Amino acid sequence: MRRVHSAQALRILCEALSPDAGGAAAIAHRREVRDWPAVLALANTHYLGPAMYAALSQAEDWPMLPAELRDYLALLHRQNNSRNRRLRQQAEELFAACNAAGVRAMLLKGGLALFLDHYPDPAARMIRDLDLLVPAVQAEAALAVLRRLGYAAMALYPAGHNAYGDFARAGDAGAVDLHFELIDAPYLLPAADVWQRADRLELAAGRCFIPSLADRLLHNLLHAQIHHIGAFYRGSIELRQLHDFTMLARRHRDGIDWPALAAHCARHRLTLTLQSYLLAAGLFGLDWPLDEAPSAAARRQLRRCLMQIRAPFLERLGLPLANLCAAFAPHRMDGLYGQRQSLLRRRLRHAAQFLKKSNRNGVVARLFKAY
Repeated sequence: MRRVHSAQALRILCEALSPDAGGAAAIAHRREVRDWPAVLALANTHYLGPAMYAALSQAEDWPMLPAELRDYLALLHRQNNSRNRRLRQQAEELFAACNAAGVRAMLLKGGLALFLDHYPDPAARMIRDLDLLVPAVQAEAALAVLRRLGYAAMALYPAGHNAYGDFARAGDAGAVDLHFELIDAPYLLPAADVWQRADRLELAAGRCFIPSLADRLLHNLLHAQIHHIGAFYRGSIELRQLHDFTMLARRHRDGIDWPALAAHCARHRLTLTLQSYLLAAGLFGLDWPLDEAPSAAARRQLRRCLMQIRAPFLERLGLPLANLCAAFAPHRMDGLYGQRQSLLRRRLRHAAQFLKKSNRNGVVARLFKAY
């Protein structure tokens, strides 16, 4: 694995996945590339090889690109297409079984690309597993469905986690990640609210639910930047997730209530998170959608993220501070303790509770936690 990615590799990848992939400037930049393996290394790091093929194979200069590059990207795309078809069949079987058992099932994240028009080419998106949200009150019924279909638990999460566990079955293309909440900070996007706004997706195999357009965008942002490891505080962006956000936003731009999305983030003190992510989405051709201009802090955050995309090892240097910032973030203090006390007092209370439950080794492990 490369420790540093070149500025050229990042530019070529982003241009390939933007609306201007076939433009004169992008073609001229591709003609300058002498180290295509460096571009592919960055694309593979962020699971964007099939998306590169889907975009570049339609460009005017595709026949002039190196044969080895075209063959490799075509292979990735072909294999991913086969796997996505199997994942879709697996999801349809799951929906049919949930319908028969009276379980409401909502598909989340990358799996939505199997059924919706996020991408013109359904083989462009690489999908790790099927994320399935069910109401917590139907947990036992959902588990019974999985057992009847032959799934076994591969990993179970502790009580209070937003997901119950990962379930796999021999021969399947991917596991099923069963959720009761969408993210580990449910106050930012409560499942109960998402269910109320959800849309129905009617398929031949049965019905499933999908988050509303606004909730899909918000879930992408929160999952990519706040959930689990607090990527925003680490200055980290996974380009595959950012590309998802950009494709969805570009495709449905006129149907998105951007002021409402910005207001939601502002209520939870996440304006900087939203602005820096929208600036990053500009790498893939998303025009700035908000009325207010991005702040200087958002631009600094983008520069930090771009530097760490190119040199991922830099993220580890700031892990302790990043983990502290994530653990004591204003939105987290609001969610845990409300807003009746000052932010400082809530942070001191949170620190005292953590130290009471943990020993010195636990504190060190939390500060240097990478995943």
